[in-house]
Amino acid sequence: MKAATYTLTDNASKILEKRYYLKGEHGNIIEDAEGMFERVARTMAEVEYKYGATGKQVKELEREFFDLMWALDFLPNSPTLMNAGTGQGTMSACYVMDIPDSMEDIMRVAHDQAMIEKFGGGIGFSLSALRPKGYGISTTQGKACGPVHVLRVLSQVGTMITQGGKRDGAHMAIMEVYHPDIEEFIHCKNTEGQITNFNISIGADSTFMQAVRQDKYIHLTWPIDRNYYDAPIDSMDGRFIRAGDLYNEIIKGAWMNGEPGMVWLDRINQDNSTPALGQINATNPCGEQPLLSGESCNLGSINVGNFIDYVGTVPNFDEERFAKVVTTCVQFLDNVVDANQHPTEYTTAMNQSTRKIGLGIMGFADLLVRFNIPYDSDEALKLADKIGSVLKEHADKTSAEIGKQKGSFPAFDKSPLNKINGGAWETMRNAWRLSIAPTGTISMIANCSSGIEPLFALAYKKHNMSAALENMELFYINDDLKQRLDMSHNAIAEYLDDGHSIDGLMNPKLRKVFTVSDEISYDNHITMQATFQKHVDSGISKTINLPTEATESDIAVAYDQAWDLNCKGITVYRRGSREREVLVSTANTAEMATIETPGSRPPILVGSTTAMSTGHGKMYVTVNYDKDQMYEVFATIGKTGKCQAADTEAMCRLISTAIQYGIPAEVITKQLLGITCCPVWNNGKMVLSLADGIGQVLSGSGGVSIHANGHGDATTLENFSEIVVGGSRCPECDGALFMSEGCSSCMECGYSKCG
Repeated sequence: MKAATYTLTDNASKILEKRYYLKGEHGNIIEDAEGMFERVARTMAEVEYKYGATGKQVKELEREFFDLMWALDFLPNSPTLMNAGTGQGTMSACYVMDIPDSMEDIMRVAHDQAMIEKFGGGIGFSLSALRPKGYGISTTQGKACGPVHVLRVLSQVGTMITQGGKRDGAHMAIMEVYHPDIEEFIHCKNTEGQITNFNISIGADSTFMQAVRQDKYIHLTWPIDRNYYDAPIDSMDGRFIRAGDLYNEIIKGAWMNGEPGMVWLDRINQDNSTPALGQINATNPCGEQPLLSGESCNLGSINVGNFIDYVGTVPNFDEERFAKVVTTCVQFLDNVVDANQHPTEYTTAMNQSTRKIGLGIMGFADLLVRFNIPYDSDEALKLADKIGSVLKEHADKTSAEIGKQKGSFPAFDKSPLNKINGGAWETMRNAWRLSIAPTGTISMIANCSSGIEPLFALAYKKHNMSAALENMELFYINDDLKQRLDMSHNAIAEYLDDGHSIDGLMNPKLRKVFTVSDEISYDNHITMQATFQKHVDSGISKTINLPTEATESDIAVAYDQAWDLNCKGITVYRRGSREREVLVSTANTAEMATIETPGSRPPILVGSTTAMSTGHGKMYVTVNYDKDQMYEVFATIGKTGKCQAADTEAMCRLISTAIQYGIPAEVITKQLLGITCCPVWNNGKMVLSLADGIGQVLSGSGGVSIHANGHGDATTLENFSEIVVGGSRCPECDGALFMSEGCSSCMECGYSKCG
């Protein structure tokens, strides 16, 4: 079936080999890219037998699906690529679960969580129905532990299970702003390590936003009261709080570490196409898919950067071909609904009743570059509006046509989409059709930009030491930029390796076209999100990037703007914000103290990496410098246990903190040298332990430098976009994680928290 036009980058090949290709019982790879796409295409096409298609028709459709993926015009989400045709695991990326207020239901949800993650799905939870901490329990005469305690239990469940045998699961927790425990929830992640693998968001609504702006009070009580008040009312249960004070706490949390996000549930439920089945109370972990409890969504993205035709030398968006591809993609994703396997009877029933799909796009920033359109321009917004309009028109039409052929989704009779209920359609196959989802990994496979995000970086060096040792190229340079500069990859890399900025190769006009994410103001980010949201029936996953120096007031303005522009939610990330730790006092007080390192982490650091043998395996020690002063230390260990890796990470964090607080490096080094555990020889010198090895590197006496130029794996590019999430490193390659599409991702190995 192979098409001559297909190209696969070395990076994509590595990603597919590691995570996607089928493996034999001994771990050997038993398929290639062609085989994977054939497997997926065949599985989706064979669904048509269920509806009376002939063998010839099925083969024709299989070819159409294959060509779509082989040309990298479209890719389904990762679980579909991994699990289609295997009989194992779900093809849905994420599910949503409401948690009813009973012990039996809490334990059932924990069980369903485990099964969903075993099958390969992430989960969003609604905590709002759980009674507050300290409320009475009539059956036992006891007191409720509260929703945040339940959240900690769910976090522990999540740490025990590897998602689909391939990755840790992603989670979202949402609590309504009117819940009595909302303040505890806002601050539940302030102490690092208590709640892991969870994003958190506040479920708000127009009533709350109006109360904020009108300086009104809201009533924190359970069951939840969704009204606002001019002043506290003594006769009512619960307590009253000024809405603006609570809003400021939310803003402060977002300023400190990017959480909580905001989700406007009433706006989401305005577009709820199946209200007879219930209200939507939560979203998937990345926020683009609000769902009823038990629902999931089958996602896929079209690479719009491929849809360019030319009239002479003038590029145009190929609307006709795009519309045809939208039609094919809707059919593909609808067939995923039939081919899918779900972990429980409840999730199976819910997904069959609504048949939701989420078709979105990726490669939008590439398209803008190829049209010479800056991301932060009115012209970009016009193109976004056009693409969104075409996407919605043809997705809706196709779903309606499939509904005529195969039947509407079962809940359509009572749906507001139905003409008999005042809607616009006589048939509709899918309750929702569109979603702009994270495309971190699949966009790396397709070699395109992520979702509707701007370019992340024009050039950067990899931090993956194993990749460096395998003689893989260290510099990534944007392909479109290389073409514009008419320079070879090696020539540009040499220029950058000499310490020059990439800006030196571009004129101002070209530089504007290649604006990267951190250079775009947050209001432009939000406006772009709002433009697409007009056409998308579910949600959008997007990160609103802010500079390190952004204030709490800036974040408040961003949240307000997102609300005013009819977004359904917002996620912000202030560069470097997750490097601040908040410590909760152990005394009998609710007071919190914020401990900050002196100043913000510089966006660019120069570093060197040293390799050495230790008694626990090969160790790579990276020391990053701010000007001429040591600033931070990272160390990774080769094939060893998690305890040694965790202890080493902790040691490096403490060393980095000490350095940043002004403790001389020689004082730290003196404490490390001589500590003995499992001595081994390393290049003629004894390394007594991991601590001793790090001490040797800091003293300049140990190891072998990997990079002879002394610049290590950092670069002095002005636009080197190294966004380290809370100092976090990729769990697979130890590269720097960056925040994009509301999700932590690694540019080096393709790891993405959101699939």
